[in-house]
Amino acid sequence: MNQVLRWKSGFRFYSIKYAGKESIKYTSTINLPRTKFPTRLAQKARIEIERNLIESKIASCYQYQEERHQGAAFILHDGPPYANGDLHMGHAVNKILKDITIRSHVIRGHKVHYIPGWDCHGLPIELKAMAAANAGTKSMKDPVIIRKKSRQFALDAIERQKNQFRSWGVLANWNNKSKVYLTFNSNFIVKQLNLFLNLYEKGLVYRDLKPVYWSPSSKTALAEAELEYDANFVSPSLYVRFRLTNCPKAIAKESFKNIFALIWTTTPWTLPSNQAICYNSNLMYALVKLESVNNQIHEKDENRYLIAQSLLEDFQKTTNKICVVEQLIQGHELTNCTYQHPVFLEQQSLPFFDAAHVQEFKGTGLVHTAPAHGLDDFIICTKNSISIRSIINEEGIYDDGAPSYLKGKTVLDDGNELVMKNLKKDIVFASTLTHSYPIDWRTKKPVIIRASQQWFINTAALKDRAVEEIDKIVVYPRVNAEASKKSLKAQVMKRPYWCISRQRAWGVPIPVLYEKTSGKVLLNKKLLQHICDLTIKEDNIDFWWSQSMEELLPPFLLNEFNVKASDVTKGADIFDIWFDSGSTWSQVLENQQAADLYLEGCDQFTGWFQSSLLLSIAARNCTPYKALFIHGFAVDENGHKMSKSLGNIISPKDISGKYGVDSLRWWVAAHGTQHMAINVSHQLVQQSAESLGKIRAILRYLNGSIEDKSLKSSNMLTTTAESYLNRFLLSQLYNFEKEVFSLYDCCEYNRVIACIQNFVTNQISANYIHLIKDRFYCGTTKEIENIRFTLKQCYTLLCKALWPIAPLLVEESWSYFDDSKSFYEDKFQAEPTWKDESVEEVMEKALELKRALNQQTKSKNSWLLSLQVKCGESTLNLLKRLHPSLNTSLTESELCEILQVNSVNLQSLTTPSASLDFQIDIVSRSDIELCPRCRRFAICSNNDIKHDICQRCALCLDLQTNSK
Repeated sequence: MNQVLRWKSGFRFYSIKYAGKESIKYTSTINLPRTKFPTRLAQKARIEIERNLIESKIASCYQYQEERHQGAAFILHDGPPYANGDLHMGHAVNKILKDITIRSHVIRGHKVHYIPGWDCHGLPIELKAMAAANAGTKSMKDPVIIRKKSRQFALDAIERQKNQFRSWGVLANWNNKSKVYLTFNSNFIVKQLNLFLNLYEKGLVYRDLKPVYWSPSSKTALAEAELEYDANFVSPSLYVRFRLTNCPKAIAKESFKNIFALIWTTTPWTLPSNQAICYNSNLMYALVKLESVNNQIHEKDENRYLIAQSLLEDFQKTTNKICVVEQLIQGHELTNCTYQHPVFLEQQSLPFFDAAHVQEFKGTGLVHTAPAHGLDDFIICTKNSISIRSIINEEGIYDDGAPSYLKGKTVLDDGNELVMKNLKKDIVFASTLTHSYPIDWRTKKPVIIRASQQWFINTAALKDRAVEEIDKIVVYPRVNAEASKKSLKAQVMKRPYWCISRQRAWGVPIPVLYEKTSGKVLLNKKLLQHICDLTIKEDNIDFWWSQSMEELLPPFLLNEFNVKASDVTKGADIFDIWFDSGSTWSQVLENQQAADLYLEGCDQFTGWFQSSLLLSIAARNCTPYKALFIHGFAVDENGHKMSKSLGNIISPKDISGKYGVDSLRWWVAAHGTQHMAINVSHQLVQQSAESLGKIRAILRYLNGSIEDKSLKSSNMLTTTAESYLNRFLLSQLYNFEKEVFSLYDCCEYNRVIACIQNFVTNQISANYIHLIKDRFYCGTTKEIENIRFTLKQCYTLLCKALWPIAPLLVEESWSYFDDSKSFYEDKFQAEPTWKDESVEEVMEKALELKRALNQQTKSKNSWLLSLQVKCGESTLNLLKRLHPSLNTSLTESELCEILQVNSVNLQSLTTPSASLDFQIDIVSRSDIELCPRCRRFAICSNNDIKHDICQRCALCLDLQTNSK
């Protein structure tokens, strides 16, 4: 319209448009989730929140359950970490797996018993303490000073490790000293000493001269578990001849000068200690003449050599010599043979012994036997009453009993070369061999086998009973259970004996006295009780080194043993640390009690699993554990062991700082239970952080959707009139809780992760939240209340499933819902009445129909569609519960809501196909104008209804207006 306005100066013309009617905003009328729980956290804010949650929520959790939870406690006995440095990813795997296990019980209201501990003795601590305190000084040779420095070093390491464990959210009563065990505490030492006396009185502990693994670099005996193996160790490989002084009768010696026994060795340094040659009476031996390939006859063809017939080919191939067989001799004919020692030539009649350990797989079938340096050697010589001759001291140096050219020389550095040089004429062939060789796990230096006076446990008396108990235990993961049991039994059965003595200062002393003249052991209950009383009084056992015999032994003990103080000496040995840690069950178990679970790495088959079992069998005749959980080792993304030299170490402290504590825990749960090599990389932890981010988003949605934390089950009807979507999710929640905690009980935490992610993605997000949005955002008060009830159950049970793995995320989320208490202080459990298989059957069929519809509609706005659905009889009977009227188009049925369409006409299909018993015909309704409030229903054409919205929304708004 144009209007003309007259002014004195003339005419002006204006174009005027009528403003359109302003569109109405309905956002304030919609029930949208509202919460202050943040979508994500910046790194600095996250670290601060984690610290606050640990101090305000997690720190008191263990004590809370200890005081309030009832029933028999679930006992997880903590294998003690070593108190010698900062924590690595292996510690994170172990401690977090233990914590997940504990939490999975706590969150169900079970009482748990978990006493964390530390292994505080041993050479690594002693060496580091000495290095830190300038070990070269004279005072550092004093065992009392070594012990004080070592104790302080261990205490400092324990404090650092404890703080890191706490920062990972690990549950324990960390501040209560009685709820933590340390192997150098006086109460622990007293129990250990009494255990030793118990075994000594039973005859299960004894002192003897035996060959043991010996570390010259550490100057102490070592257990098998204290060894590592260098796969590329290079040793000499020699064929050496020993001249026979008494030959088998079947050999006519006149035709040649000498007969030599050929032996093969990779340890020429042991040849001066030779005391016999072993053979196998079941083998056939050959008397041969040696010729080189160039026809040069060895030693003018005047000598002959004995070798096993079956090993001739291997010998010729290795040495490039030709063996001309002149005579075959039965093994038993070597019985009375004797030979001359190759080093000590005056020894002319050394024996041959028949021995089963001589095999025909390698060597010559004739074995150089040095009982001071080999277990089989020791056994056969002891059996034949040969006294053991040792010429090597604790530093791995030849002593005065060695030939002059070896005295004062180290066996591994100089010994091999010097022996080979002086036996040159008797070495038939020399080369080298690259093979696996034991090294000291602490110093990384080669070890030797050396006979020495040590204390041993008689494992032979315990093995059969131990195997019986192993058969009874449960092993996780279940997929490897039988193989793990078989491995543990094999390790136990092949153990010849257990050397429990070490020759160092930092440890628990073996509490025995010796008569100086006879070497007789003095030990009884009165002596032990006196030592225990002093230990409690002094709060340590340093007096064993600091007090003289006169100070240590009161008159009544001297009278008891009928000795003078000057006649006896204290033992200089300490207990093997595996005896320390193997007796830790005595700190947490009573009488015949067994822990419900031991959880450690697979290396503990030769370590803690075995030492604990053997000591418990010896002391109590029962196993200390009902179940074992075996996990693997942390390796880098390429499968390599982490080490400083490779530069591939990833610190758990760095991981938790960058990605969050729960991301570290999530990675452990996802990757720590199913593989023996647990890959660690920033990429994998980043994936864990992203997974948690998606979980966080769902928790935020649920948190903001509930509002009223007082919602009770009575607020929602569970009759057939109630929403199938609600009832379906509740039924699925019941299944979910049952499945997830069944997986927790089987320690399959990777499957727990998968179960949670699947439930969140498919049941909560893709199905329920997506399908109820219209009703939840725009429905009636009653509909919204019922959805809120369902969402609350979903929220609490999801938090319950998550809490063992991601406790900080759950507690943070919960603080925005109910800041009056921690999540673990409440109890949540799915009701058995929620389980409804008929509802599940109906909903599964409806969701199958929706999937088929989605395949047809692709990206179309499905709310504009009208469907004609024809079904076979069985499907029709199910879908009728969601869409009660047949042959009629309905817009407000629950089937329409599930399919997200404008209307559905449900009809009977007379001829269903074998593969699919429903048929969907789609009618597009592009002429429909959807309601601007709900965007589901068409705008109502009734002029009596206010606003340009659908009838359902108009009624809802009227109800909202009337309620104000």
